[in-house]
Amino acid sequence: MTPLLLLHGYAGHPDDFGAVAARLPAGSRALAEPIYGHRGHPETGALCFEDELDRLASRLRELALPPLHVAGYSLGGRLALGLVARHPALVARATLIGSQPGLRTEAEREARRRADAAWIELLERQGVGAFAEAWEAQPLFASQRSLPAAALATVRARRRRHDPFGLAEAMRRLGLGAMPDLWPALPRVRVPVTLVHGELDSKFGGLAQEMAASLPSARVVEIPKAGHNPVLERPEAILELLCN
Repeated sequence: MTPLLLLHGYAGHPDDFGAVAARLPAGSRALAEPIYGHRGHPETGALCFEDELDRLASRLRELALPPLHVAGYSLGGRLALGLVARHPALVARATLIGSQPGLRTEAEREARRRADAAWIELLERQGVGAFAEAWEAQPLFASQRSLPAAALATVRARRRRHDPFGLAEAMRRLGLGAMPDLWPALPRVRVPVTLVHGELDSKFGGLAQEMAASLPSARVVEIPKAGHNPVLERPEAILELLCN
């Protein structure tokens, strides 16, 4: 099986893929890499989206791995696509879950930066607990409320262990308002790409279809009875996709 790089979403954790990684076939190799801002301490420096792509690429080269199957959820999916576009020799295939290639215009990016500024202020002024409570209450995550209480408690505990200033920097440097527009890069992607969305996530279902129309080798997979985060809501379905 092709080695896997698993990239979590914003305010997530590498262990979010734990239920998937634990059930991979014997002998599989999976690297779950923490993203900038999610490493348990404040982050500093003038990092940008491309810098994080280069850091991930350097990490993969250090490990001397063959081209990988890169799978990412939300922010992790955007980084996975960025690796495909910027470091194509490192990637054999990609699975993008609940993700998109960025915003097309500077006006859209500026509007997103203004919206993100409120989350950044909440993190830096009130801390990760207040942020997490507001973040989890978004309609985007409504379908997760039907999950077993123990599963939700585990995810929430991970989120609340983050450093608030690290998360603020991640949003400031890696958010949709900061990342480049990767839509023009899609026709140049030569590896197979699987675009995954939950059945209940109509926004990202539409984005997946739009992306597939521009990618030379793509398929769209809808995960039944799942919302924006099928990794959490339907890990067995994600496992099947990654193994086939």
